[in-house]
Amino acid sequence: MDTQVIINFKLKSDQVEAFKDHIKKIIPDTRSFDGCKDVGFYFNSDDETDLVVFETWESRAHYEKYFNWRTETGALEAIAGYLADEASLRYLTKSDI
Repeated sequence: MDTQVIINFKLKSDQVEAFKDHIKKIIPDTRSFDGCKDVGFYFNSDDETDLVVFETWESRAHYEKYFNWRTETGALEAIAGYLADEASLRYLTKSDI
């Protein structure tokens, strides 16, 4: 069953454009990573520093493999430099309700 991953970022106000540029360079690798079905970036219309990323993965295991790879390559450390606060991460599984 698919896993939805929701990540909330609070960006530094002077780093929003630099963050966007950075992500545009690395996101193709995410989208082509084994198990990735979709990634979407949504900025709060009232606060450009408030970003939510919605990701769909074949499974949590696929996402965790991807996350470990991003950690090993230093990508997560680089992203941390753009943040005003620690990112939050949630894993969701669709209910059959």
